[in-house]
Amino acid sequence: MAHSNEDTMCRAVEMARLALTTSAYASEWHRSAAEVTAQTWETIPFLDKERLIASVTDEDPFGGRLSVSCSELAWIFAAPGPVYMPYTAGDMDRVAAAYGAALGSCGLGDEDIVDQTLLYNWVIAASMVDRGLRSLGCAVVPGGPGGTEQHADHIRRSGITGIVAMPSFLEHLLEVLGDRPHRLRKAVIMGELRDADAKTRIEERYGVWAREFYGVGDVGAVAYECALGQGMHLRRDLLIEFVDPATGGIKEPAKGDPAEIVVTDFARRAMPIIRLRSGDLIDELITDPCACGNPAPRIPRIIGRANDITKVRGMFIIPQLVTRTLGQFGIEDEHCIVIDRTEGRDLIEVLIVGAHRGNVPVVAAAVSDALRIRCDVRFVDSLPSGSGLLRDRRAFQNQ
Repeated sequence: MAHSNEDTMCRAVEMARLALTTSAYASEWHRSAAEVTAQTWETIPFLDKERLIASVTDEDPFGGRLSVSCSELAWIFAAPGPVYMPYTAGDMDRVAAAYGAALGSCGLGDEDIVDQTLLYNWVIAASMVDRGLRSLGCAVVPGGPGGTEQHADHIRRSGITGIVAMPSFLEHLLEVLGDRPHRLRKAVIMGELRDADAKTRIEERYGVWAREFYGVGDVGAVAYECALGQGMHLRRDLLIEFVDPATGGIKEPAKGDPAEIVVTDFARRAMPIIRLRSGDLIDELITDPCACGNPAPRIPRIIGRANDITKVRGMFIIPQLVTRTLGQFGIEDEHCIVIDRTEGRDLIEVLIVGAHRGNVPVVAAAVSDALRIRCDVRFVDSLPSGSGLLRDRRAFQNQ
């Protein structure tokens, strides 16, 4: 079922018809613009991260999905894969406005000094969070990721009252701050899977009011909490569907029977995103009215991923990139990627079956560069139990 009204569906159809002007969508859909209607919507093929990556070539970095001339582009972001994400100036304004609305709903405003801790380089999130915060009148401290002690020092010295951060980094930062006096009272958490108790720990252990934001890299803001903090309201200016992660059939999420979020975006006219399977799973859709007055349905936290691509510290971990990088060093042995969480920090290790050989630090540096996140490499006699190239031990669904 698509959570939309008539106007939303009309806009989705309009964007899908725009998408058909591109070579990639035209070849994948095998239909005319006239055949794209509200009644035929569910017959439109899904888009996913793997397809976006596969369509990128040296000759066409946008994978045949660019619907404007290059002269109209204002920004191009790059995500691991690689996936290149072009935007016109108008696209950027619309995406930034959505971020501003989301961050305002989460409780940030013109009296706040906000430490923005997401990555500014290459990917879109930090740039849009920064613009969204400034649209609310916030003073922005562009801290970026890492440098925990430096963040802690600036929080104490500059009167920072709010922070935008991944939950694992925020908890680590608050632990480092300890009992030192500070004015930090508000947090917007986003960008990674979290366990069920993370918000409660942040609020009760550290006295910081935490609200959650959910975004999809190729779309931007999708859902966000209000002051009441009882689930993230779905944006009403997106077309959002829920599907069975195994079959792709339309279904509602339920406890013990999660559904995958599918999004159609109206903001990105430079590169239309139609029926994108996010890979993110939820097990509940809250339709009861929220006392804040926002009528949009709400979703709880993301409980897991539907495929072999996951997120660590806001970055997609794509197993095929690891395989490709190892191949550059002549390493074609069986291997896997193990992700674990220790003391609130996500750790990545690439395990390779076979005798130790080559310059392991150089291989580790190359893999880290490909993924844009630090990871270790180790040769082992055998791989741990499990299947697939990715072994995610964080097990958020069970926490």
